[in-house]
Amino acid sequence: MPSQQPAAAQSRPSRRSVLRTSMAAGAVGVTGASATAAAVGPAGRPARDSGSPGRSGVRLRWLGIAGWELTFDGHRLLIDPYLTRQPYKGPDGRGDMTRKLEVDHRIIDLVLGEHLTGAPEFVLLTHGHWDHLADVPYLLDHPDWRDKEINVLGTETHLHLLTAMGVPGKGRKHRPVVVSGGEVLRHPLQPSGKRSRPDYTVEVVRSLHSQLGGYGFDPYGTLTAPPSRPRTLGDLVEGGTLGYQVTVGERLSVMFLSGTSNFAAREVSGAAPDVLVLGASGHAAVHDYFERAVSTLGRPRVVVPSHHDDMVTALDDPAVHDTVNRRVVDQLQQVAGAGTRVVDPRHLEQFEL
Repeated sequence: MPSQQPAAAQSRPSRRSVLRTSMAAGAVGVTGASATAAAVGPAGRPARDSGSPGRSGVRLRWLGIAGWELTFDGHRLLIDPYLTRQPYKGPDGRGDMTRKLEVDHRIIDLVLGEHLTGAPEFVLLTHGHWDHLADVPYLLDHPDWRDKEINVLGTETHLHLLTAMGVPGKGRKHRPVVVSGGEVLRHPLQPSGKRSRPDYTVEVVRSLHSQLGGYGFDPYGTLTAPPSRPRTLGDLVEGGTLGYQVTVGERLSVMFLSGTSNFAAREVSGAAPDVLVLGASGHAAVHDYFERAVSTLGRPRVVVPSHHDDMVTALDDPAVHDTVNRRVVDQLQQVAGAGTRVVDPRHLEQFEL
């Protein structure tokens, strides 16, 4: 819906302190970003991010709306991979939840062929609305993915919706995984009888959906069993909202509060991620949203806005980049201050952290 590890040895510098040092030296930036680097932008505002390429080997790609790809060392995770971008408003300009669900096979085939060129190990769902979950069944059954083993994380409601939409599918290896917040999952799995360090961990955090001008959102609801197959936008209910923190060894941690423009402060207090991907539009009813998010998470060194485009312009339309609400990029930079780099992402363009 529109908004919306093990500690290092004491003698070694921490992952976060190493990252802060490297960023202070200009090591973290954006590859392919549209802005140019400068200390101050027009009218005395801090300029949007560009800078030199990052060196962590951890890369992000914005899939539009709240969709993200995170890659490193041959690993790939996707968050809310929705690519169809179907119209959702009625003639009066309001959201029309009676509209029939659509899947844009053409754009999905194009994006998988040119950008998402390998199947993910995880698909992380933040909530059940159409602009987050609707494409997942088709993606999982795509010829490029259908024979892979993909872990799909979401709440009970999210997985009931996917079940009603045919996931995992007959003979498929995909693994729907119910989570509710608080889980810290490792990849790969712990070998039997052995101790090993994971390549990365996924921590699930309880979160909140955006609350708009009327203090609510639509469609809301939860499920305790699979419904009839969803046919309309309104059939895909929220079903609880989640965030995720992915930690890559001692290199980097990325917090995804990306699917909505709200969060549960007490659930993430003390997390201190290196990078925060933050839902950035539709928080009229949320008090001091940007200020509280940045402060609660320890003023991350990099903040990336999410869910701040028009949601409907096709991903292969050059005009899609012009639909971004870049005012929120400036607002985030003003709130975060000089010690934080705010990235202005472009659709489908990968950048290194």
